[in-house]
Amino acid sequence: MKAILIWIALLGALGWSTPKGDRGGEGFKELTEQLADADPGKRRRAVRDLAKLGGREAWEHVIGALTDEKGEVADEAQYWLPGLDEDRLISALFGREGLGSKDELLRMRVAEALGRFERPVDGEDLLKQVSRREPLVGEMLLWSVERLARAGKLEGKPERCVRSLEKLVKGKGPAVLRAQAACAMSALSPERAQELLPKWSKDKAPELRRAALLCAMDLGLEGALDMGVKLRQDEVPFVRLAALDAIASGENKRALELLVERMVDEPRYRLKVACVEHLQQLTGRKTKLNATAWKGWVQSQAQDWTAPARSKTPAEIGGTGTVSFAGLPILSDRVCFLIDFSGSLWYETEGRPPRKGKVDELVRAALPRLPAGTQFNIMPYTGEPHPWREQLVEASPRNVNQAVLDFEANRVRGSGNVFDAVLLALQDPSTDRLVILTDGAPTGGAHWRMELMVPLLDQATRFNGVAIDSLVIDARPGLRKLWFELSERTAGRALAVEL
Repeated sequence: MKAILIWIALLGALGWSTPKGDRGGEGFKELTEQLADADPGKRRRAVRDLAKLGGREAWEHVIGALTDEKGEVADEAQYWLPGLDEDRLISALFGREGLGSKDELLRMRVAEALGRFERPVDGEDLLKQVSRREPLVGEMLLWSVERLARAGKLEGKPERCVRSLEKLVKGKGPAVLRAQAACAMSALSPERAQELLPKWSKDKAPELRRAALLCAMDLGLEGALDMGVKLRQDEVPFVRLAALDAIASGENKRALELLVERMVDEPRYRLKVACVEHLQQLTGRKTKLNATAWKGWVQSQAQDWTAPARSKTPAEIGGTGTVSFAGLPILSDRVCFLIDFSGSLWYETEGRPPRKGKVDELVRAALPRLPAGTQFNIMPYTGEPHPWREQLVEASPRNVNQAVLDFEANRVRGSGNVFDAVLLALQDPSTDRLVILTDGAPTGGAHWRMELMVPLLDQATRFNGVAIDSLVIDARPGLRKLWFELSERTAGRALAVEL
């Protein structure tokens, strides 16, 4: 027996192993049986283990799990799919088993996963699948083209891909699709994108004007500041927000002067805050929302002033009159509160009453203090979102009082499908900030895995500039870290709280 073990160890040292996908026949059989188990948790773990096992038969089962009725199982398959290394199965993803399926959610999953593949993918094949009639799938495909191009894993003839992208940007398709095509072109052909930036910055679609600013900053163009200057008074707030970022990229005295100017003239509170954030991070000063103080300091600086190492820490905005929710300042006058009504809100632990009562207190303390001119909504969510109103409403005493009463009386229970709640909240174009109170663990709906949700929600806010603030209650460190990452990526803020 000892001699056999030594021989096996020697073969391992020489690089010998059993063929991939054939390791442990009994184990493979058990995993495939678990895919039929009534417990979705067991099915999810089986998908993970099959993906790690690898081989054609294992990957066939992983692909099949993309259509599982439970989001946590299908999400697991989507998460692991980029490890697929079987040529025949990759080709199949462009057919009925993937992008050619009648199931839109399946097409969305495959379109997103292709952008994370560990091996090259043909860009021409991806772009052939883009249709203006299916903007959601098209956006995922174009996002994948962009990510693959940045990773150096986009195959095909670049000139053909660039022509296809340019046609999509010029076309009459949905604005977000055109904006994403522009960003994909910027990644694939920076030179051609740079030539087209002036035209994009004047387009009728605000999403494309914002995309022009994002591309200019991403390319590190010296002209980004000038483009920001031209668009700093754009009629659409999320374009002006990107213009502020572009101005700040100048990191010189002119940029400071323009930021102070916008702080004075800007009507929207979120954008005033953005001016202060940029000023603090560029200068290292802690002066808050005080235009007079900032103007005096900027004027005292030499004409050739340039920023030192830029700070990445959140700016200090709090002060007299600032409203907070569970300790997090509400830096917006167009805000929607998303409250997790899943099981953890109702549990009684160690003799303590359910958290619902404490959340009621937080809502009762915050909403009446919203400043005049603020518009708000509040959206409890379980397996589906339950918005108090269809869109933001004025924070009048009557509306605030009714919102508080209705929230306290709300007793809906279920899983915590935060992904769909966010997407619904984003349908109101006036919203510029979401404040999410959550226990950290998504449940219910199509997406459960935070490693997927963070980039997906970042992408969902890319062309509307909506910030996502996260209030995370008693979450595990790994989950808390992902929620904090989501807020950082969307220019929001995050706070861990105990209730």
